[in-house]
Amino acid sequence: MPTSSQRSDVNSIESQCRACRFCRARKIKCDKKKPACTSCATHKRHCVYTFEKPKPRPSSAIISAIQSEKRSLERVLVRLKNASPEEAAIILNDVTVVDGSIKHRTTETTVSNDLDGYDWASGDRIQQSPPEEPRNPPPAGNTVTDANYADEADTHDSDGEFDASKYLSVDEQGQVGVFGLTSTLHNPAAPAVSKVAPSHDIRNQLVANAALERQKEFSIRLLPDIDGVPIGVAMHLLDLHWNRQHHTFLLTYRPALMRDIVHGGQYCSKFLLNAIFACASKYSDRIELRDDPSNPLTAGGRFFRRCEELLLQEPPWSRPSIPTVVGFLLLGSTFISRGEISKGWSYTGFAMRMVFDLGLHLDCRKPGSSAEDAEIRKRVYWGAFICDKLQSLYLGRPFSMQLRDCHVSTELMDTMEELDLWVPYVDPEYPDPAQTFYTPTPVHSVSTFQQLCELSKLMARVISRFYSAGATPHKAQIALKGLDECLTKWHEELPDSVSFQPWSEDPNLSRKLVSPNVMNLHNTYHSLVILLHRPFISEGNLRSGSIAAASWKKCTVAAKNITSIVGAYRSAYTLRGAPYLTSYAAYVACTIHVRNAALEVNQRDESLKLLLASLKPLDELSLPNPGVTRPASIIRHLMHSNGIAEPPVTSPRTNAGYSYDVNATPNSIELSSLFDTFAQDINSGGSMPNADPRFIDNTLNDSLFGFMDIPYMPDQLGWG
Repeated sequence: MPTSSQRSDVNSIESQCRACRFCRARKIKCDKKKPACTSCATHKRHCVYTFEKPKPRPSSAIISAIQSEKRSLERVLVRLKNASPEEAAIILNDVTVVDGSIKHRTTETTVSNDLDGYDWASGDRIQQSPPEEPRNPPPAGNTVTDANYADEADTHDSDGEFDASKYLSVDEQGQVGVFGLTSTLHNPAAPAVSKVAPSHDIRNQLVANAALERQKEFSIRLLPDIDGVPIGVAMHLLDLHWNRQHHTFLLTYRPALMRDIVHGGQYCSKFLLNAIFACASKYSDRIELRDDPSNPLTAGGRFFRRCEELLLQEPPWSRPSIPTVVGFLLLGSTFISRGEISKGWSYTGFAMRMVFDLGLHLDCRKPGSSAEDAEIRKRVYWGAFICDKLQSLYLGRPFSMQLRDCHVSTELMDTMEELDLWVPYVDPEYPDPAQTFYTPTPVHSVSTFQQLCELSKLMARVISRFYSAGATPHKAQIALKGLDECLTKWHEELPDSVSFQPWSEDPNLSRKLVSPNVMNLHNTYHSLVILLHRPFISEGNLRSGSIAAASWKKCTVAAKNITSIVGAYRSAYTLRGAPYLTSYAAYVACTIHVRNAALEVNQRDESLKLLLASLKPLDELSLPNPGVTRPASIIRHLMHSNGIAEPPVTSPRTNAGYSYDVNATPNSIELSSLFDTFAQDINSGGSMPNADPRFIDNTLNDSLFGFMDIPYMPDQLGWG
């Protein structure tokens, strides 16, 4: 007969009996019958029971230690994610394991590893293993590993899970601001539970509202004036603005701006309206808009002065707003295109600071905001992001908005204007009979803008890897393949609606008519291809025979494509209203064509035709964008230095008659001669001994990064 002690042991064992292994694994109910449960018996399975001593529940101290360890490890991971390959190697070398704790010498932070030596069953600490050796950095020769490390700092998540609400703060007056967790002004708002409507409902709401507001725009024409500007002139400039803004970015949200002009509201201000009038004036042929009727460069002068007057009367610094951001971005771009570099750069800088001040980079909704507010914030943020990257290219200066700070989706909900039919603007007071023959084409403004947003992310990576002050040959060589694949993938995955190949042998593709914004999108892509590959020919420390030859082939093909696109633009619409984005693409193509024309033996005539077909648009683009005269002069002096004569202007308006093989490669060019055509090698004589030494440092420096911010000698170039 069992004793009480034995009965107690049996009861203890029975109490520890759990479901059989199969039922536990499948998480189904087990009746615990012996020798086999009903489920195992029915399916003729071997039924196995396991008797285990129950594990104790973790104490609050253990849970706290786990949470602390998690936060510490996350901090180290964030540092590794944002570090360059060299910095990542230093961080990893500084990590050691001592007595079960991970210590980092550089930051003096300790990541607790106490839990690794804890026996959950007994509650006792077990013997610790010897300290691990520091992790070594990846070998420099491992291309795949290095590429992964190189791209690590470029990763970001703009569309994923990100809690932006923790950056919202509320002051004593109830004003909502945006301050990070390190700020003494950080005062997190109380969490609010709000019901978010499905995306399709939001989309339908915004599209319906946009259509309704478009019908109401007639009421603006009933006003006597807008900030003292006669309503006829004001509407002329607004119509120009809406017709042209698709060439670049969707900065101004039409339903809100046009509504607030009549009724007043947060998305319209006198400063923004005058900025729109000033920027649109340079594309108008009306004499009354010029300070000097004989000089088209003086168009819009009164609106520029009005903007400065408003900034003095009502300084925007104490209370930034979205209209102020948009006004600064518009004016900054216009000043740079006019050659007023410092002023344009400063205005754009003001806008970038205000973007962060308003929290536009967080894609978060403030209390009381609407779907329209969220749509406008997205558009303004991405417009600023793109503008920041383009101006970084033009001026050769660092950009302000980093990829790691980007937490905004590129998905736009209001697609009402996506299929709007577009034709160039026709002034009702001065109609041009030729303009009546334009064929309307869908503008595809939303999808083009979204693709430009994605391309601008790649642009930021190209600038960081190849043109920033911290760029190194090792980083550049690692990043080349990965970035080239990313650009190719972006181009291959473009929707059919925004594809454009005027060089194609398929007439359905080559004769396809698209709006200017689609052409500018493709020009930007091909310019980035050249920006990515040209350093491997122009920079001595990056050159190697196989890489240089392949890179120059890609540069040549991209330059031909740009010339074809600019020619199609010029043929379809003329370049009178083209933005200076087109100027940059034409200039980049010229820097490739001029070298092929100078050095190519078998295809010199073809290269010369391509060069002249790209140079002519640069001259035409200097009318609305005076700053373009500088890069055009650089190309002409490169031609002169290489003995390339520019024939009289007798060519037709387009290059439609030019035929060339898009896959042709400059086989007859010696790489050593090609290397000698770049400025840093010319100082020692190079292949151009007859070059005027006065121009070596200036006119032969055809930099792609900072093409509008290169030192010049006006007296020698004929600009004095």
